[in-house]
Amino acid sequence: MPAHCQPPRFEAEWARCAPWLDAALARDGGFFALEDVAAAIGRGEAQFWPGKRSAIVTQFWTFPRARALHFWLAGGDLSEITDQMQPVIEAWARDQGCQRSIIAGRRGWLKALPDYRPLWTAMSKDL
Repeated sequence: MPAHCQPPRFEAEWARCAPWLDAALARDGGFFALEDVAAAIGRGEAQFWPGKRSAIVTQFWTFPRARALHFWLAGGDLSEITDQMQPVIEAWARDQGCQRSIIAGRRGWLKALPDYRPLWTAMSKDL
């Protein structure tokens, strides 16, 4: 699998993968739309990883004592995400100086990713 998607291939791959990512955004609390994610990728603030049957968007989170790769969005074929894409992306993240990988998502991801452990509980309230 190639490193995260770069122009000029971006537009075609984004259009193909957008439905999977839009489905993930539907469960993300309404904070972002597809165009917001595409803009973050365009600014270099996020990385787009298109698969054959799925897609992932990642970001770097930098803390005072660690750098982490955040799996921001993922959608499509679960086995492709966990068995093929995740190991490649995590190896790339280590090469980029990350000491940790973070996923914020529904609890069901814990079952699909047994190497991960709960870190935070996130709550939301409309104001």
